[in-house]
Amino acid sequence: MPRSLKSALLAVVATLIASMGPVALARSPVLAAAADVHPEWGSTSAHGAKIKKGCRGYAYAYTLTPPAGDWALETFLIGPHGKQYGSGYFQTVSDPLTGTGAWRLCLRSTRGGRYTIRALLRVQNGADYYAGWLPDTTFRLRKPRR
Repeated sequence: MPRSLKSALLAVVATLIASMGPVALARSPVLAAAADVHPEWGSTSAHGAKIKKGCRGYAYAYTLTPPAGDWALETFLIGPHGKQYGSGYFQTVSDPLTGTGAWRLCLRSTRGGRYTIRALLRVQNGADYYAGWLPDTTFRLRKPRR
């Protein structure tokens, strides 16, 4: 791609982003994917486990130290080969800064292997908007032996 065309495209994208405002930015998964990792904003954790017969809840925890303002935390459970197995949502109004959630997983549809929790924190303080990923957490889920 010629340099002048690339510069023109970047200018158009920058103008569109600036005109979208904080609410639209918060809903854009493309822009959220480009957000930086902020270990100072918090962390997630989960223990490895054996996947039990039937469908069960598998707990995970989060701890936040967000910038000032109203916050929203989205969590995503990513399994082997990048498949998404679940998600969670926590926010200022109804959830504490330290809490727990659970993924509902079923033996028949869940693979054994390495799982990753990805967590996106968004903060709105008046006109200021921040978005960033917490560090990824990994753990193992094992299938029972037959």
